[in-house]
Amino acid sequence: MPSPSETAKTAPSSPGVYIFRNSSGTPIYVGKAKSLRNRVASYFARDLLDRTQQMVSSAHSLEFIMTDSEAEALLLESNLIKQHYPKYNIELKDNEKYTYILITDEEYPRMLLVRKNRTGKVSARGKLYGPFLSGSAYVLVASTLRKIFKLRTCRLGQKRPCLQYHLGFCTGVCAGLVTREQYMEQVKKLQDALSGGKKLEVVMEEMEGEMREAAKKKQFERALELRNSLQSLSSLLERQKFEREGEGNEDFIALLSHNGKAYAQLFRQIGGVIRDRKKYEFDTPLSGDAMSEFLPRFYEAGGIPRRIYVENEPESREALEKYLSERRGGPVSILVPERGDKKGLLELLRKNILLEISGTADPALLELQHELSLSAIPRTIECFDVSNLFGTSVVGSMVQFVNGAPSKSNYRKFKIRSVEGQDDFASMREIVFRRYYRLKLEKAQLPDLIVIDGGPGQLSAALSALSELQLEMPIVSLAKEFEEIYSPERALPIRLPHSSPALKVLQRARDEAHRFGISYHRLLRKKKFKPE
Repeated sequence: MPSPSETAKTAPSSPGVYIFRNSSGTPIYVGKAKSLRNRVASYFARDLLDRTQQMVSSAHSLEFIMTDSEAEALLLESNLIKQHYPKYNIELKDNEKYTYILITDEEYPRMLLVRKNRTGKVSARGKLYGPFLSGSAYVLVASTLRKIFKLRTCRLGQKRPCLQYHLGFCTGVCAGLVTREQYMEQVKKLQDALSGGKKLEVVMEEMEGEMREAAKKKQFERALELRNSLQSLSSLLERQKFEREGEGNEDFIALLSHNGKAYAQLFRQIGGVIRDRKKYEFDTPLSGDAMSEFLPRFYEAGGIPRRIYVENEPESREALEKYLSERRGGPVSILVPERGDKKGLLELLRKNILLEISGTADPALLELQHELSLSAIPRTIECFDVSNLFGTSVVGSMVQFVNGAPSKSNYRKFKIRSVEGQDDFASMREIVFRRYYRLKLEKAQLPDLIVIDGGPGQLSAALSALSELQLEMPIVSLAKEFEEIYSPERALPIRLPHSSPALKVLQRARDEAHRFGISYHRLLRKKKFKPE
């Protein structure tokens, strides 16, 4: 049998699904692609994520299934994942997996909240209703439903009725106070309520009639109990309509990859009000379009809204929209807002993700790490600036920020010694050399990131100083005219949005270094021109 790398060379350029299998033939990863040839080739490139490399190393064979369209590939991928539960496909780790309501097949059934295990099975036996999203009306009123229809939570065969009976939440079946036929009538009503639609409406009409009859007979406690039950069921019916139709629903989803993992957060907006927030963490073997993998898995349980807002357009947007529209039974749009409140909600979600990952660090520092592809959070940043006036009194300044805040006791100022006249590049080289020559000599802690005020020329000068000292540290420069970030690791400058917290961190350090340098420059000029 050819190896996966050899098989990848024969991949067609058509849409389809690819399956990595281990030595026993078990699928360990299932993916879909618009072009199978392009996608599978990426698994045999350099600089793969550790988890991707681990998956490829574990693969013994590679298989293709061609489809007529990317949407068909997406549907087939979803079905194969649910069938095989491959080891390396993403698994949502939010402790809020899809929930089912189970009516057991016991002689006197109970109602349980259950979840499927990784193999797609439920340990208890009975009839399942769902799946439902956590936060669904079904889950929120589950205990209320049990009390309305008085299904048992107790053991059978007791001599005396249980506590739930005395509280009015059990029919006393545990002590044989009702027949099985009477009990099963309540079970049937609960099943109709869970089925929703017309069946739920019929149950409510019967209860309303019973409530009026109890009021006529002056059985006010019973009438009050039925009224409260009707209000709970009415809420269930209304929220069920929201979940099924989804016309007034909007989901906002932000996803961020960091250190080989992906983090997602979601706001669900119903009728213009945020009703739910969800958090997910998962390992992904793909370094590219993680959103295209996340969305189908997330919406397996239904609850698909009319509009889904994301930060960046997924590569498979059209295929995803078609797939989700078919599952919803109505149109679904995946949108990228450019301004306004909707964009603000996505930015808020992103900030929350950064806060979750960063722990005690400023979330903006984590975003800076992400934007600059740094190996560690830049908790300590040192920024350099050169200040002069027509080549006179040339000085240098260095400021240090720790966890995003100025550490003024570690500020340093430099008189330029080796440069004649105005030469910003040579001056920058001198102050960078002097700073890290001392730290190297003292074996002191080096910063996580160096920031140079200026463009590629100043950056090159600073790199020359570090090279002479045989030091390797993350370093960038920030050019003020267009706020471009230059990095020796990239051919083109990085341009971040003006609202970017990562950019603001660099700007604060740059502006503080400039302010500190100017104040020192003014002090020297004042001393120089002080009257005799």
